[in-house]
Amino acid sequence: MKILWVDDEIDQFKSHLLFLESEGLSVKTASSAPEALEVLARESFNLILLDYRMPGVDGLTLLREVKRMAPHVPVAMVTMMSDKEIMEGAVAAEAFDFVIKPIQPSQIVVIAKKASSEEVKRRKLGRELSDIYKTLSSLPETYQGWLAKARLLLETRMRIAGEDRDAVEEVLSSANEEFARWITRNYPRLLSEGHNFSHNILERHMFPVLREGGKAVFFLVDCFRLDQFASFLTTLSSDLRIQTTDYMCILPSATGFSRNAIFAGQLPKEIHADHPGWLDDNQNEQSLLAENLARGGLAGLDFAYRKLNTFEDLKRLSLSDKRLQIYIINFVDLMLHLRHELDVLKALGESVDSLLHWGEFLLRESELAFRVKAAVDRDFTVFITSDHGWVMAERPSVIHGGGDLTPGLRYKFGDSVRLVQNSGVIIKELADWGLPGIPGAHRLLLATNYSFLVYSTDPRKYERHYRGGVFHGGISLEEMALPFIRVEK
Repeated sequence: MKILWVDDEIDQFKSHLLFLESEGLSVKTASSAPEALEVLARESFNLILLDYRMPGVDGLTLLREVKRMAPHVPVAMVTMMSDKEIMEGAVAAEAFDFVIKPIQPSQIVVIAKKASSEEVKRRKLGRELSDIYKTLSSLPETYQGWLAKARLLLETRMRIAGEDRDAVEEVLSSANEEFARWITRNYPRLLSEGHNFSHNILERHMFPVLREGGKAVFFLVDCFRLDQFASFLTTLSSDLRIQTTDYMCILPSATGFSRNAIFAGQLPKEIHADHPGWLDDNQNEQSLLAENLARGGLAGLDFAYRKLNTFEDLKRLSLSDKRLQIYIINFVDLMLHLRHELDVLKALGESVDSLLHWGEFLLRESELAFRVKAAVDRDFTVFITSDHGWVMAERPSVIHGGGDLTPGLRYKFGDSVRLVQNSGVIIKELADWGLPGIPGAHRLLLATNYSFLVYSTDPRKYERHYRGGVFHGGISLEEMALPFIRVEK
């Protein structure tokens, strides 16, 4: 292992250097910041020891410069135990560890071993990421290819940390731009070709169990992502059989459209034709499901249906004896939206990562895994999915429109809607997209990637209020790629 030790009093540590050499460590020294940067420009190292208190430049300034030149090399700061503020600053600047004065060479040996272990992990992760990117580039731009890309990117992002996660997020953002273009060109064709979407997923995957005389429990978690489900599945009992079919949410990827489509077994334009006004909310899901069951040869099947709006609703849940039981888990979505509106909840999640884990926490604490196991033990086949995923709003797309525009931060219907600045897609052929033509709303604007829609009248005001919020309804892998999970003995 090769170490660079930077200290203006390095001559005092000759005995330390001899000890480190005897331990098999190769140590290069520098007595000033300019000398250290010059050496670092010529040679590569596995670990850098950096004294905080040096003349001419403080250690934190040098640390930032070192991290700029060699971002993947771990840096251990040499400092006093009393330098609390310095240590906090070093952590913020991504210091790997600390050597506390008076320096003991054994401290350095321990840190070197730790850095060596971390480097092995980093190299392994680097190879893994390289393989992932190769796989990503080899996947075709097809329905199944994009679902595979979504799972690969979202699960990879969930699993790694630090700078490597930032790299994955850049690739994911770029993939979302490509995905939006692909969806815009192909969505009507995908619907006509009969791929798995919200409106046919129950008939294809749950109804066959019921037709064969089986029993089913269906949990629909409102506003939950593919990567969150992947993590949640690890909490299920290992003796359960789990099958997952990935599919796409219909557009707009919003509850009024996607969830009604799931229960109706119809596209929104078909729901509107049969029941004008029912797309405005989710108050008619039971009636839509009853009609869907009848079309699927299951007319008259008695089913239980319940919305679970709190932790306690799910914790107190007792399964009935009915062959089909539907449970809508609403509290994850409710908490995500409340978080952005109430200051007291904002501290619970200020990044995509914290919100992902927060959502998992909500399901874990509400004991959904326990309910799934209890249902399977009673010979039910359990199905789990979401009506749509979500994205965190990062940048505004400025729009213009009159009073005819519908509310929403990721989609808007209205004849007057116009995109002024940044990303979005305007749809004019609503029927081809499975959507109804409603008076005054023959155009649809869908947000793409991580944008959110703000009016041109005062865009900065809306940007300040909505940036960092959790929204859905647009085109992104996070919103549209969903798993349909089957759990049984």
